[in-house]
Amino acid sequence: MARLTLAQLERHLWAAADILRGTVDAAEYGDFLAALLYLKRANDEPGGQLPERARWERLSDSEFGGPGEQLHRALAALGHRPGYEQLRDLYLHVRFSAVEDRRLGDLIDHFGRIRLRNEDLAYSGMLGDAYEHLLQQFAYAAGRKGGEFYTPRAVVRLMTELAQPRPGMRVYDPCVGTGGMLVAAAKYVEDHGGDTRDLMLAGQDTNPSAWSSAAANMLMHGVERFRLDPTDSLTLPIDADGGFDLVLSNPPFAVDYRRDEVPRVEERMPYGWTSERGKADLMFLQHMLDMARGRNGSVVSVLPRGVLFRGGQEQLIRSRLLDADLIEAVIGLGPNLFHGTGIPTCLIVLPAAGQRDPERQGTVLFINAEREYRKGQAQNVLLPEHVQKIASTFHSRQEIPGFSRIVPREVLEENADNLAIHRYVLGEPQAEQQDLQAHLKGGIPVDEITPKLPLLAAYGLEPGDLFLARAGSPGYMDFRPQGKRPDAASLTTVARVREQELWAAYEEGWQVAARRITAHLPHDDEPRATRPLASLREELTEALREPMLAVALLDPHGLGGTVAGWWQDSESTLRSLAANGFTAVVDGWCDDVEALLGRTDHPRRGSQPNSAAYRHPVVAALLPDFLEKLAEERAAQDDLDVQYKELGPEDTDSDSGATAGAKAMRRDFKKARQEVGKRIRNLEAAFSLTRARSELDADGLRAVVLAVLRRDLAGRLEEQLASNCAELVRTYENWEVKYGLSFQEIEDRLPGAAETSRTLRQTPWSERGSQGERHEQAALLFNVIDAEKLIKAEDSKLEIKQHFALLPALDSTAKHDLGSDRLSLGEVLRHSTHGMDGLLSTDSCGIPVVAPRNLTDSGFDLTDLRYATERGRTTPRLRPGDVLMSRSRTMGAQPPSPLMVTVWRGELADATFSHTITRLVPDTERLLPDYLEAWLRHPQVRRQIESLPWPAEQELLNMDIDLPSLKEQVRMAHKIGKLAEERADRRIQLAKVSLIRSALTLALVGGDNVSDA
Repeated sequence: MARLTLAQLERHLWAAADILRGTVDAAEYGDFLAALLYLKRANDEPGGQLPERARWERLSDSEFGGPGEQLHRALAALGHRPGYEQLRDLYLHVRFSAVEDRRLGDLIDHFGRIRLRNEDLAYSGMLGDAYEHLLQQFAYAAGRKGGEFYTPRAVVRLMTELAQPRPGMRVYDPCVGTGGMLVAAAKYVEDHGGDTRDLMLAGQDTNPSAWSSAAANMLMHGVERFRLDPTDSLTLPIDADGGFDLVLSNPPFAVDYRRDEVPRVEERMPYGWTSERGKADLMFLQHMLDMARGRNGSVVSVLPRGVLFRGGQEQLIRSRLLDADLIEAVIGLGPNLFHGTGIPTCLIVLPAAGQRDPERQGTVLFINAEREYRKGQAQNVLLPEHVQKIASTFHSRQEIPGFSRIVPREVLEENADNLAIHRYVLGEPQAEQQDLQAHLKGGIPVDEITPKLPLLAAYGLEPGDLFLARAGSPGYMDFRPQGKRPDAASLTTVARVREQELWAAYEEGWQVAARRITAHLPHDDEPRATRPLASLREELTEALREPMLAVALLDPHGLGGTVAGWWQDSESTLRSLAANGFTAVVDGWCDDVEALLGRTDHPRRGSQPNSAAYRHPVVAALLPDFLEKLAEERAAQDDLDVQYKELGPEDTDSDSGATAGAKAMRRDFKKARQEVGKRIRNLEAAFSLTRARSELDADGLRAVVLAVLRRDLAGRLEEQLASNCAELVRTYENWEVKYGLSFQEIEDRLPGAAETSRTLRQTPWSERGSQGERHEQAALLFNVIDAEKLIKAEDSKLEIKQHFALLPALDSTAKHDLGSDRLSLGEVLRHSTHGMDGLLSTDSCGIPVVAPRNLTDSGFDLTDLRYATERGRTTPRLRPGDVLMSRSRTMGAQPPSPLMVTVWRGELADATFSHTITRLVPDTERLLPDYLEAWLRHPQVRRQIESLPWPAEQELLNMDIDLPSLKEQVRMAHKIGKLAEERADRRIQLAKVSLIRSALTLALVGGDNVSDA
């Protein structure tokens, strides 16, 4: 049997949680599973001196009570082993009695199905990785309660990258929680080739559950030297035994304390004492300094940002710490990174006393990393590239505008030692500069192009490739004529050329990386590798980064983070390779897929749908043709399912007197669906990874593993390239929206343009900037206001013309002349449906979901989309000609928002719509989509619809609609469409004039973000 993989063990642990579901609070699941995992591991370890009462087979012995009592007895016995005295009461707090005996018996049986000897695991340390995954999942489930004891791993990784722990260090966490900080310190040492056996790890936590989780975390990760005390670090600090080299912690925010309970408070907290009520943050920080004092150690701690700027005693403590030169860096973190709290947070780095480099003395490095995160559904996350950027900036002490700044002590003193990060580094985008000369007379200021020169250069572009030089005015460039300007398609084509260069460099680097992986790891039947995996990490990082950096397309931080993220995700595979070789890894993957499919009696079998198994990367490597064919058949099945659903319920055939042809169509659809379903079942029945794997020799197996590793890194690069290309397109589009249409051009299109723009044409704006000619600025502002009024008037006229265009079809006299029919709306629709329901994400890898916010009077605004990551078989797909209607619900007694109606014209290749939108599909033999849109938007019809209770689908379908001939509908829709185009132009003009009016107003009153160049 293949060794147990990390994915299989994680799934087994999650299945164990399912056994407990509904019996105790989710926050307690971890305690139960950790206790069983700890006991099972102790039983499976060879050569261990296991007390008789702790033996697994004794758990079913009813002589000494039920399963809960037996578990407590067995776990207590483990604590009586020599050397394990500090763990004697490790799981005394677990409430086994809260779970009925039958479920506890099922839980014991479930763990009994796996064996946890080292030779049963894919690699050494896998048990610790699985336990870490378990802690993370239960922290998510527990929300705020989980956040009290668990710090997200990405934040912990950042802290260790800042601290850079080394072999031989003594590391301490006064609020140890689940022990993640200490384990991460040991892992950092191991990852960088150091020996972890001489590390000493220590921590404290008053919560029994957290203390036991931390102890289990140490044991599962194989940490040999640690001390964990279930005590409060402020009132009962452990004996520092000479002090610690490094303190890492995430103490509880804003908790109370009692000064009279803090021993040696003057000695331990010499910089001051905060208020006892809700202000213990800086007391914890001083305790950390005290524990590090004996060995001149350093401190990295998470803190709430309030400690940076609040007054009173906290200000006094900050001043004294600064006077002692004990604050090296303050790093602002992004929002919502921690479980269950939205409190703004920061990292503070305190160096070893008197150990700062001379060039760093008397300064504080501020890093504003508020925007360094990826937005998630429930919680934001730090990605490896964010960690890389923050850590490298800290170590290099690099000053980056808008991101980092070194501030001298005297500047801080001038600010009353207020350390609020925004005082020194404005991370949020500042008010956008407005150049009045460009707004009024056209062109774009070179100053606004300059900050984007690195982006343009990355794609081999110069400003002259996008704009035209302006003779006699080097400070401005002109937009190219309409029709010759770059657009998204042309810029993407330019980007593709540079991307091909990067992919060539990637292939070059990957060939080197593949050879180094092969050279480092054992082949079949060879002894395991003796070199540490850390050396391979350095070799692979160098091999992959260097050729791609030479292309100069990707940012070094982003590229380094991409490679680091790939390593983190691939580390379990590489560790398994180092221990067992290529054959064992492929066999483990195949066994995992078979278990997911439920085709095996293996105790680790899963219950996920087949799609989860087919997404395993080994399937794409071994059976790519199967996946391609399956995707084709499923797409056909999806299409048939959606079309069949659009026919409506079967009982409508008899109700509506359906023709024999309609009934035959329904039968044909059923038959086609059955045939596709049969082909899919046959495909899946013939699926066999085992057969495909048996056809591979040693070289083939090696190729499969390398292909999986390569594909994962390539996918990460594709995401980054897509993001960079989108930024290039967005940058030019923003320039064009901002300056592509000048006030002079707008005036030329308005009635009386020759008179209103004469002054502007004769007098350059640059001559109006002096204080003595403010009246001319005011006169120009009045001109702009007049133009704004005129544009609004023209837009209103166009709106009336649109309504008049449809009036003959609504007027009782005129519609007779048109030969109009009056029918209920439901009679001339093929069907009406609501969209999909369910959770959406911002991950653009899913299918776009059009929501009410994307519908506007002038069409669709698709800049703010959400995506469905899982697509059901009957997820409705938008097709050109669908009419989408939305009237969003509001809270309380407020009326629903105005009705929005828009025709979908295939703006996206594949998209669906949300359940808050109604899709109307007209029978185009009688009703055209554009006519339906115009009819629904007409004020007379709109008022009738908005008077209905909402939602009012049936009432809507019962409304009468007057239908002229198709020819007349085409004529009306064409006329309305032309008027809509004119209105769209007017709205663009109106938005631009409004922007110019605001900029001129600011210029008159002295706005800082306005240039009159």
